[in-house]
Amino acid sequence: MCSVLQRGVPSRIVVLASGNGSNFEAIVNAVRSGELSAKIEMLLVDRDCYAIERAKRLKVPWEKLEKSWAESLKKRLEELNPDLVVLAGFMRILPAEIVERWKWKIVNIHPSLLPAFPGTHAIEKAYEYGVKVTGITIHFVDEGVDTGPIIFQKAIEIKKDWTLERLEEEIHKIEHQYYPLVIQKVLEGRWNIEGRRVILEEDIG
Repeated sequence: MCSVLQRGVPSRIVVLASGNGSNFEAIVNAVRSGELSAKIEMLLVDRDCYAIERAKRLKVPWEKLEKSWAESLKKRLEELNPDLVVLAGFMRILPAEIVERWKWKIVNIHPSLLPAFPGTHAIEKAYEYGVKVTGITIHFVDEGVDTGPIIFQKAIEIKKDWTLERLEEEIHKIEHQYYPLVIQKVLEGRWNIEGRRVILEEDIG
């Protein structure tokens, strides 16, 4: 795959969110620290959520999509024309038209080791199921629910004395640590596809 990075020109990212926005803030911090070579063009949200407050505090442009969110999103992406669309807790299934138009340019992070526990409340589902190991998955987005080709996974062992709240904290820590690193690799084009397998040129952590 070809890199979208150009010398002296930061890649342009649009972030989509629906909730708390902690991954959005982690991405902003990674950009400002130089860990992630990119510019966040816009935060787009589909509802009133705390991610908006983070954008205001961080002074990042943001917009709330119109009621027909899919059409609004399609229009704004065409206008903004980002190098990468980053889902950070966006609680919608993207229409096939958008997925196809931005193929290999939309990434998502999910708080479980897919294909286990797709969809909402994944951390709670894993905890209640009693799994001993869980983690995060970063993947390209397709038309399904958390079914796109997997770019990166990081596992953590659930300690026997952990509460659900402690597990949530640990999951968020590794989300914030690894999502910017993976986004950088994707932007650099340091990956390839073999069937469903995403092959990174270098391991990440």
